[in-house]
Amino acid sequence: MPEEQAFCVLVKIMYDYGLRALYKNNFEDLHCKFYQLEKLMQEQLPDLWAHFQELNLEAHMYASQWFLTLFTAKFPLCMVFHITDLLLCEVKAAQSGILGAL
Repeated sequence: MPEEQAFCVLVKIMYDYGLRALYKNNFEDLHCKFYQLEKLMQEQLPDLWAHFQELNLEAHMYASQWFLTLFTAKFPLCMVFHITDLLLCEVKAAQSGILGAL
């Protein structure tokens, strides 16, 4: 993709999909995501959550780079492409559903 088009996609992701909020106001939205991740782990993966609790391992210690880079920093490129495709498809579907309900 050309540089200008890539920049437009970045702007769209940051503003229209709400990812810019992760970086604002002392990272309040990011801390909310950590809380949500912890609660999801507690409900869906209680053994792993308990193990992390025993180790005093908190979500911000391992997940901040995931959220701030949209999983692009630590995963194989093919997985990054798939995650990005899923994210954009989900957001597009959510927007269509909301607009259709209006």
